[in-house]
Amino acid sequence: MGTGAAVATGDGITAAKMNLKLESVDTGEITDLAVTAAKLAQPTAQGVTGIGFRVCRATYSFAVDGGAVGTIALLGATSITPNAVICGWVINITAALTSAGAATAALQVEGADDLIAAALVSGAPWSSTGRKSVLPAFTGATSVRTTAARDVSLVIAVADLTAGAFDVYLFYIVVA
Repeated sequence: MGTGAAVATGDGITAAKMNLKLESVDTGEITDLAVTAAKLAQPTAQGVTGIGFRVCRATYSFAVDGGAVGTIALLGATSITPNAVICGWVINITAALTSAGAATAALQVEGADDLIAAALVSGAPWSSTGRKSVLPAFTGATSVRTTAARDVSLVIAVADLTAGAFDVYLFYIVVA
């Protein structure tokens, strides 16, 4: 057999037998603007090819973002595309939110309290560290659909925050 020819045996064809090099792609190997919304677009034909979840990570850090009463845009841009159906999310609190008063915090994308309803930071889910699924994820009734490009926002009310940090991961698909 010539160089690079695959050899099938009882245990099947492997990458090693085919002289393939399997490795991941570093983001540094992707040229600027190489991944576009058009390239990620859902197929027009029915079927499962090309359909998949997108993941958005938004981060809050008191040290970086502050904690004054108001709305803090966590992505700083409208990174969630129009017609995104957010099916579920997980929040990972790395430092509990705290306040000198009775501060409340809410998380939203499309409208008020649509991800996490306003709750005292002295209680769940804000008061302890760790991963929390704060929604019965992946049900139609609890999904959130965007009507325009959106940011993920933390809404602080009643009193300023004095500390805290978290990441929230949104899992969504884009529909026509």
